[in-house]
This record gives sequence, structure tokens and C-alpha cells, in this order.
Amino acid sequence: MEAITWSFTDSKYNDHFKEANKEIKIINPISSELGVLRNSIFSNLAMYMSKNLDRGIKDLSIFEIGPIFYGPQPGEQNTVVCGLSAGKKSRLSWIEKERNVDVFDIKRDVIQTLVEAGYNAEKFYIDNESPNYYHPGKSGRIFLNKGKDKVAAYFGEIHPNIIKTLDIKTESLVGFEIFLDNLKLPKKTLKDQKTKYSVSDFQKSERDFAFIVDKKISVQDIVSVISNIDKNLISNIKVFDVYEGDNIPENQKSVAISVTIQSLEKTLTDNDLEQTNNLIIETVENKTGAKIRS
Repeated sequence: MEAITWSFTDSKYNDHFKEANKEIKIINPISSELGVLRNSIFSNLAMYMSKNLDRGIKDLSIFEIGPIFYGPQPGEQNTVVCGLSAGKKSRLSWIEKERNVDVFDIKRDVIQTLVEAGYNAEKFYIDNESPNYYHPGKSGRIFLNKGKDKVAAYFGEIHPNIIKTLDIKTESLVGFEIFLDNLKLPKKTLKDQKTKYSVSDFQKSERDFAFIVDKKISVQDIVSVISNIDKNLISNIKVFDVYEGDNIPENQKSVAISVTIQSLEKTLTDNDLEQTNNLIIETVENKTGAKIRS
């Protein structure tokens, strides 16, 4: 749901999200509780999220598009899309197990938003650096490409200390920020970028692979390598297990991936599938240093 709030906020909330930016006080505020310009839209969204939670709305997702301010002079501001999500997924569902909203939910929201805006997800570069108001182990940032020109977005769980200090009554609180001023508009319109939807009439095959790889190699790197091997045959890639511990060397992890192989032109033979399997293993090993787990 979209929220529209003031560009000024309560310093009690803003202090948690301003990082190294200086507080920008308003000389003649409309109230004592709205005395500073916001350094982050989180300042207001957290305030109104908390009010709704106190009124018994347990599961809520809100966003706002608007300016944030890093200085008192005209033009010292950025336009940001900012969102917060609280509570659980599938609460009281008879068919699905309920769980807290998490970093992967909000990461998906950010990536899908950028994709819908016309950007290519295969070119995104994602790492785990983020401002200090996010949980340091459950957050990240997104660049539109590996050149890491400007940060396109941050996402992650809000730091537990902030949730506790502000007394926000929820099982989980996750958020994102997309910086519109840092995005380069695609040359093609969204209509021109839509790919043709096609369905194969031929039998598909699902093959599972387990790779032993250094911990520093991200799972997304492995997925990207596999997806670029043969786009005409590899139709879906799913990571279903990441394991560290017994029988796995120190500083390494086991990544289990299911790959769907299907042709639009013919039914694949055992020989075709074997060739694709070997190509997947060989390519992943060469490009990431991984080894297939026996």
C-alpha cells in the first residue's frame, strides 16, 4: 500500500536512519514532533508502521516515493522509493506454513521492481554492504551492473536494536530503498523490452547438482554461470540447499541446485542430456573453482 507522508519528521525516528548526515532542523515546524527534514523515508514509514501495528494490523507492507534530504540548500535532496514490510507470510493459513517476512522476500520485491522498470536482472551486481540501520548479516545493496557505478538500492532486515528502541511490535521488519536519481533510464520502452512468452511441447528433465565451493563465492554467481550456458535449453534454476559443516572442508560450502532442461524444438535424448549435464559441471568448475560433490 502506498503512503504519503510529510517531508519533515520526528528526530527520535530520524536519528536512527541519518547515518553520518547532519540533522536539518526546521526553523518554524508545524509541531514539536515534526522538527527536522527527513534524511530517510524510513523515518516516517517506521513511525506510521508502528502506529498501525499498535492498532492490531499485524501484517502490513507500505511504500512511499518522495524526497530525502542530505543538506539544507536547494537541490540537496534525492528521490527515493522506500518500503517497509512487517509481520508474517501466510498467517493462519490452512495450506501453507506461516513464517516471518525475511530478507529474501524484500530482495525479491526490489529486484522485481527494477525488472518491471526495464532493467536486466542478469546484469545486477549484489553484495552484502549496507547502511548501519540494516541488520549487518541480513542485508545488501544492488548495482545495475558489475561496474558498481552508483548504488541502485539497499534492502534487508531493519537492525534489531532500532526495532527494540522504537518499540515496534512485530515479529519481523524488513525494508528497501531504491534511489531513482541513481538509475539510468533504459533506451527502450517497457513495451519494446517484453520478451515473447513461449511454452515447449516437449518433455522436460530436471537434474540436481551439488557443488563444493569456497564460502566467498555467492550462490548467485553459480546460478548466473549456469543460466548463461544455454538459454535455449536451461529453462529454470532453483537452489534448494546450502550446507556447511560435517564432511565439508573448512571455508567451503555445499550448494545444491536443481536445473530444468527442456528444448523448444525436440525431445532431448539421453545423450543430449548427458552432454548438457557435463557442460554445466565443467563450466561451473572452470568459472567458480567449484567441484561436483560425489
